[in-house]
Amino acid sequence: MFGAPYIPLSKKIVQKVLLFGDLSPNDVLYDLGCGDGRILMSGLADHNVSKAVGYEIAPWPYLKTIFLIKYKKIQGIELFRKNFFEADIREATFIYLYLFPKLINNIAYKIAKEGAAETKILCVQFPIDTNKHPEFKLLKSAEIDELVVYLYKLEPRNP
Repeated sequence: MFGAPYIPLSKKIVQKVLLFGDLSPNDVLYDLGCGDGRILMSGLADHNVSKAVGYEIAPWPYLKTIFLIKYKKIQGIELFRKNFFEADIREATFIYLYLFPKLINNIAYKIAKEGAAETKILCVQFPIDTNKHPEFKLLKSAEIDELVVYLYKLEPRNP
């Protein structure tokens, strides 16, 4: 079973979702379960993020992303064929998640423990359970083309 509910978002929806997330040129974008890299590519092309980092363990989407990066001559993407639970997310200022609920719950523990305070987390379709993960503050949610999108901020940890 794949980590993400692999239904690729159209370019139009990707742009709307990232716009909703207030992605900015100052952001370091991480896509955990990046599929074919369309979020990473849009982050660079449409939002001028300073850096885009993707993790994808499935071979076909990973290879497709490598091909698209080379074919389109895109620079600024770091891509890892690795389980995203092994990702070093300390540098991330913006994390994109389009994963099944159980994976969202599990990765939320990692983000809460290792992520920097004020990191924004954008979840498509499946929310973070803030009762289990009070470190995440829901900033806003909306329906975009029949998808529900949630934007969170990681609160500073108490010493």
